Amino acid sequence: MVFKKIANQAQETAAGVSAAAEEKIDAIIDEFNKFMPFAEELGLSMASFNIEAGLLPQIKTTLIGSIDNINNEAVERIIAQNDNNKLLIAVLKAILMAKSVHERLEGAYISVLKDLVIDIKLGVPPSISCRFQ
Repeated sequence: MVFKKIANQAQETAAGVSAAAEEKIDAIIDEFNKFMPFAEELGLSMASFNIEAGLLPQIKTTLIGSIDNINNEAVERIIAQNDNNKLLIAVLKAILMAKSVHERLEGAYISVLKDLVIDIKLGVPPSISCRFQ
């Protein structure tokens, strides 16, 4: 009887955590949907989209575009006009940082890598990584 009670409590807790995570994912998806038109404006396109189901569901997506097509002024303008979209701002700041690093390493071997690849994990917690290919 005690085991059943503990199992029920664990199940209720897991359901609560899962529901909270699902609400968070819904909010992040809304931000992501608002982000995509800006990504397209910067010449980025979606290369992949994955959904992972589980206690804490995740959505992973990859965007790709030419680093040469990223206009710093356009990125700064989009950031200023959308200061309430946390995902958008985080991705755009990552793009600016990646472009800055790429420009500083221009004389090195990285200059042949012109495609910017942005991996975004929409989950709890979300993450963003940039790489070149």
